[in-house]
Amino acid sequence: MKILKWFLFVIFSILSLISIVVVYLMYNNLSFIDYPYVVSAIVFAFLALIAYRYKLK
Repeated sequence: MKILKWFLFVIFSILSLISIVVVYLMYNNLSFIDYPYVVSAIVFAFLALIAYRYKLK
């Protein structure tokens, strides 16, 4: 169960970072923000936080 916790934390963190990088590249190259990527970055960061703070029994 401990491996699953860290696996989910790493996956959600990577997905959040990828979404943030996409938003950064879109804004720098095209001067607009793609809002679905912003929302997905926030959601994945929130899920990573939940996975990190989850207490094992």
